[in-house]
Amino acid sequence: MLGTSIGQILSHGVGVAISPLALVAIILLLATPRARANAVTFAITWIVALAVIVAVLIAISGLVGASHHDHPATWVGWAKLVIGLAALAIAAQQARRALHPAPDSAPPAWAQIITLATTLAVVNPKNLTQLAAAAVTISSVTPGHGARVIAGVVFLLIASLCVTIPLAIHLFAGERANTVLTSWKDWATRHNSTIMAVLLTILGTKSVGDAIATLTN
Repeated sequence: MLGTSIGQILSHGVGVAISPLALVAIILLLATPRARANAVTFAITWIVALAVIVAVLIAISGLVGASHHDHPATWVGWAKLVIGLAALAIAAQQARRALHPAPDSAPPAWAQIITLATTLAVVNPKNLTQLAAAAVTISSVTPGHGARVIAGVVFLLIASLCVTIPLAIHLFAGERANTVLTSWKDWATRHNSTIMAVLLTILGTKSVGDAIATLTN
């Protein structure tokens, strides 16, 4: 069942990882005087924040009985349905933003790196829907605490790619790193709303489909 759990949470991990604002934030930090220290702090905070939220949600789901006779409980289906519909609602909001973009605003002050990383990681409706979906899935189809920890670690590794990949490029790509990261930042900034609209439509539809499968099984 561990393989089943990991297979089902991959899309949710990717959903968190595709976070244009986090990508832009860490790239901007990599251009500051203390680039590596700032970026590493941001990445660690991102990972820890996600880990805490996922662990809490998994614990809560386990306490309320996410698994019933080795099958997801009925409430898991309803939870996934709500999560999917929430994701679709956010997708519609992002689509409107893509059609009617707001004027450019001044970049935030990057001194409060920990607050920034935590906010982008968990105080984000898109991420919250995917964290909740992953936690409910892990609790409902993964037997044993050890297997749940492994599934959670796999989820975190995938969900953190948006901050770990830019950091790795900065450390290992040499002179090309700045050009590559700047192009990524510019592209993510221009297309943030469109990316979120498409991504959340796909993930929301998947969660609704999973909910229907659970409720009719």
